[in-house]
Amino acid sequence: MKESIVAEKVLRIPLEELETVRIACRNENCGGTVEIPVVRLDALVAAVLCPSCGHPFAVKQIGQLGGLRALGMALKNLVGNETFGAEFVIVDPTA
Repeated sequence: MKESIVAEKVLRIPLEELETVRIACRNENCGGTVEIPVVRLDALVAAVLCPSCGHPFAVKQIGQLGGLRALGMALKNLVGNETFGAEFVIVDPTA
């Protein structure tokens, strides 16, 4: 059996604990941000605009859905799954 190598210093965030997605504008060094609750992502029907400069956050379509809405639907479908748990893993770069 092969051993898997896993980083020891990581931050693991279970999907059930995700509350907010922060989107940062990259339009000409604007840096404005908007935060959207994860539970509202799947209901997005309009384009999300930067609150600082008004630039639309262009998101690729996934089928008939905008990318943020598709992300929200995917997260909603994964949270509370009885057969597995899913986490976002952020590796400590100093480890």
